[in-house]
Amino acid sequence: MREYGSEHPAVLLPDGYFEGFNQFGHCTWLRSGREALHLVALNIKKSKEQPTVLMPAYCCHSMVDPFEKAGWKVVYYRLNQDLTTDVDYLEQLLVTVRPTAALTMNFYGSASTSAAISCIKSCLPECVCIEDFSHCTFSLHDIYNPQLDYYVTSIRKSIGVCDGAVIVSHEPLDERFVEEGETEFMSARRDCQKLKAKYAYTQDAEQKNVFFPELRRQEGELDNFSGVHRISQTGEAMLKTVNGEMIRYARQNNMKHLLERLSGKVESVPNIERCVEGAPFSFPILVENRDEVQKTLAQKGVYAPVVWPIADEARAICPVSARMADKMLSIPIDQRYNYDDIEDIASIILSVLK
Repeated sequence: MREYGSEHPAVLLPDGYFEGFNQFGHCTWLRSGREALHLVALNIKKSKEQPTVLMPAYCCHSMVDPFEKAGWKVVYYRLNQDLTTDVDYLEQLLVTVRPTAALTMNFYGSASTSAAISCIKSCLPECVCIEDFSHCTFSLHDIYNPQLDYYVTSIRKSIGVCDGAVIVSHEPLDERFVEEGETEFMSARRDCQKLKAKYAYTQDAEQKNVFFPELRRQEGELDNFSGVHRISQTGEAMLKTVNGEMIRYARQNNMKHLLERLSGKVESVPNIERCVEGAPFSFPILVENRDEVQKTLAQKGVYAPVVWPIADEARAICPVSARMADKMLSIPIDQRYNYDDIEDIASIILSVLK
């Protein structure tokens, strides 16, 4: 039972977290991370008929598709055990492939990309550097590297906005490719999110049977995007209500708590504890019989998605990424959960894996 007492906690006022991104460059606000990466791909000047982008082998299709749809070739690079870049392998690709661009990612907020960026800029200065910081949306102040040309994040992955992504760039982007916000998509998604919020108080299966398949359908719509859409006015208004400091506080402390409960008992990514220096995304665990464990956890109320299935080409060149794709589950530690929730999550995981 949670402890509440007679006094209510404060109603938090917004602290302008997302408005603060302007200090790092020009911000372009869009509907989704997929479309944001696609706009970056369309904006980069290309000296080849089919330009090449280097990507970490551990990445999902929603990072790859935006480049392939823009006519790019994707070449994967290897990662180390702690999900930092294998810089020696990266350097070989820079010499042999001579890519137009390279994409990096600070996985779970614990895999710094600074060495990779330094390698790229020293070996191939003209290579455009892009970072997907969807695992570090509330840590941009900590990770910002001025050598990067573009930062991109899917904000929907971290908070309950109906739509939202941002590109932070040194120069304004050519927005001729950008269409106005999709109001029908935004309205449908917002309605589902409202119903999901009500479900938390009722556990009414009929409510879940309405919003769950519809949210899946909307995700499929984003997967099959055919253009780039500006963020909706509603999504933009939602971002202005956010208190980033409290979200960061919640994520840091939930992660510390789960680490204390699971360290030495459940396998995770080496050096994952480094993520608590910022605002962690989730707690990745590595388990045998992953799909069976995932199903059992779901039956006990712990939703642990797979982040991510990867392409066969990526699997072939990087055993670390293949192992992550086969064995990992992403345990939630975000601001929706409190101390008691984390206690319950840890106890359920330990009981399932015993």
